[in-house]
Amino acid sequence: MFSRPSESLRLQLLRWLLPPLLLLLTLNAWLSNRAAVSTADMAFDRLLTASAEAIAEDVAYKDGELVVDLPYAALELLESNIQERIFYRVVSPAGQTVTGYDDLPLPKVPRAPGAELILYTADYRGERIHLVALAKQFYGTDIAAPALILVAETGEAREALSRQIVVEGLTRQSALIIAAAIFVWLGLVRGLKPLARLRRSVEQRSPSDLSPIDPSTVQAEVRPVIEALNQHTSRLERVLTSRQRLTTDASHQMRTPLAEMRTQIEYCLRQNRPELAQQTLRDVLGDVDRLSRLVSQLLLQARSDPDGLAAWRRELVDVVELARQTALDHVGLARKKSIDLGFEEPPGPALVAGNGLLLRELIANLIDNAILYGREGGRVDVRVALADGVVIEVEDDGPGIAAAEQEQVFERFYRSPAAVAQGKPGSGLGLAIVRDIARAHQGRVELLAPAGGCGLRVRVTLPAAPT
Repeated sequence: MFSRPSESLRLQLLRWLLPPLLLLLTLNAWLSNRAAVSTADMAFDRLLTASAEAIAEDVAYKDGELVVDLPYAALELLESNIQERIFYRVVSPAGQTVTGYDDLPLPKVPRAPGAELILYTADYRGERIHLVALAKQFYGTDIAAPALILVAETGEAREALSRQIVVEGLTRQSALIIAAAIFVWLGLVRGLKPLARLRRSVEQRSPSDLSPIDPSTVQAEVRPVIEALNQHTSRLERVLTSRQRLTTDASHQMRTPLAEMRTQIEYCLRQNRPELAQQTLRDVLGDVDRLSRLVSQLLLQARSDPDGLAAWRRELVDVVELARQTALDHVGLARKKSIDLGFEEPPGPALVAGNGLLLRELIANLIDNAILYGREGGRVDVRVALADGVVIEVEDDGPGIAAAEQEQVFERFYRSPAAVAQGKPGSGLGLAIVRDIARAHQGRVELLAPAGGCGLRVRVTLPAAPT
């Protein structure tokens, strides 16, 4: 399937290139061998023909007899450095051997009318030989049949010539393949230099340097990889920034309540009064509750970061059932302030694709805020509706939020001066968490005035899941 990730790109490319080249070299060797054999046969067949023609010129009829004055120069045409043997035979029109090897085989295929030359092969004395048969007509005589001049040779010279042609051709082609491999390797080394420079540049960066890599420093084929890496680094930087902000915020927000608890405990220990100890423990318990809520909200906001939500498992969530259960969980808290907690729902389910835990925290924060800042003995209504998506509304009849502050309340740790003056508890994270969770689900948050004109109505609209 895929090659090993640790394998060198140079070696991988060479492995892809060399086997096809070697296959082509093998195919070319086979074709070259056939062409070489054909070339050698053609060359030596011409020499055989020339020798037969030279002998035929000295074959004549004198005084009614066939006379052959064998020119040995004709046979010298076939001589070579290869130790091969040459045979000849002259056959009279009557079929009798006049001179030469009388067992040299005649052509088995009848000579066609008008054909003077036949090239063929035969087995002779245990080896394969190549022959030419030349018909010599005696014009101007009463002899109608021709004489046959046979010249033959063994195949050593042919094989040597064809082998030489193949070896020389393969040697040149092998040299070309080796040279091509060397040039491909050098080209790869040169082509990969920008990647090597990029590697050194990244290695020299400080651990905190997450700035984008310039994609123009590498080849066009590698740029999509660099751009994807830059996008991943950007997401990582946002996650790290969020975690660092969480650490900073947690340190800042927890320092004050911890210092207050320490002061209260030290004062109680110095006074040594039992009734003061009871009051101090109750105060410290309240501080611990507020601190626990603060830590929970800080951790929740870190989880609800839009980039961090990609790691959470998404599922189909019925917001109606989720909101109903969350409202029931807050009945006890509402009773402490004599608040009438109501719930309205559509006739069917309201499904969204998201994370049920985070959506539950979104609804819980809205109800917490409504109960916390609503008036004692008042009313808080929780609604779920289907209108251009899934709509979640939490409405109270408290003092509401001034128009000038409606953008600021979504900032982390922002608290209304009026709430601070009234000593309302809280961390200023509730609506910031609601906004982050909504954005992580591609939703939006709106602050509206209730129908009665008093209080606050917070509306969260989420895209409905496709059905």
